Amino acid sequence: MNIIILDGSVMTSRERAYKHIARELRFPEYFGKNLDALYDLLTDLYVNEDTIVILMNCRKLKKSLGEYGDKLIDVFANASEEKGFIFIVKE
Repeated sequence: MNIIILDGSVMTSRERAYKHIARELRFPEYFGKNLDALYDLLTDLYVNEDTIVILMNCRKLKKSLGEYGDKLIDVFANASEEKGFIFIVKE
């Protein structure tokens, strides 16, 4: 089982969010740092059904990124449904 913890409190901008996500998920250098690229890598080889992704401090993420934070969370939720990994959101 692979457990990945993302910390919404460090995602104070889109740039910082993608940097944190890429580091924690060990994404390749070519990661495009946008919602489509995130979805593509989440449903590719970087996450599988033996993975649990936990997003901590969700409120802080939403406060920093506003509506974009909601979109980011939706990408993880949609990818988890398609790929079969577990996605947990903690306030």
